[in-house]
Amino acid sequence: MTTRGRVLAEFGLGVGLLGLAAGLAVDVLSPASRADTEKARTVVTNAMLQAARTDNRCTRGRVALTFDDGPDIYTPQILKVLRAYGVRATFFAMGQKAAARPALIRAEVADGHLVENHSWNHPHMADLDQAQIDWQLNATQRAITAAGAPAPTLFRPPFGNTNTTVDGEARLAGMRVIRWSIDTDDWRGREPGDIAASVLDQVVPGSVVLMHDGVRQSAATVQALPTVIRGLRARGFCTALATD
Repeated sequence: MTTRGRVLAEFGLGVGLLGLAAGLAVDVLSPASRADTEKARTVVTNAMLQAARTDNRCTRGRVALTFDDGPDIYTPQILKVLRAYGVRATFFAMGQKAAARPALIRAEVADGHLVENHSWNHPHMADLDQAQIDWQLNATQRAITAAGAPAPTLFRPPFGNTNTTVDGEARLAGMRVIRWSIDTDDWRGREPGDIAASVLDQVVPGSVVLMHDGVRQSAATVQALPTVIRGLRARGFCTALATD
């Protein structure tokens, strides 16, 4: 092979690997993550909950715990941990999963959590035309309310991907666009200790923490959650809803 041919081949290989990496990231953070076709591992144990306390004093300020991409197979265990600690959180639900698991939406509402809009099937919203954006938002609104939750007033765009059209359509649907200030990167397969540390090392008053209850790596998020809650409270932060 000539030098020029070798360079072209190496360039093509590099582009292909970049494309594969991007595709894997989208796969993990989308319905194709297949969390809903697998069985959940039981990661909540009695020992994990023995240290649970419900006192929630705000000596330094409020922190919102939020969960994306559910409801899914690990959502019940996340709810169990939150219930034990007396935490109210905000769940950004996907429309197709709300339609498939309405009982979990009702369980979230019954426990005092907020259920908000995270699109129907996790697209890059800014890549869609106005009609598609409108459908993603309103089909999800209908699925969530049909499951028994109040109409969402918050919209979290998948991947944080938005533009003026998305923001405008969200307002027309009665929602405010909200993102996050701490990304735990729990979807990347991080260890529970690393997930917790990413929160506790960055937290400030008013932080909005992004975690996931609807990806295949959510077992680690369940395991990290007691440490996150205890660590926040030990630092004087109370857990609150995203709108508090």
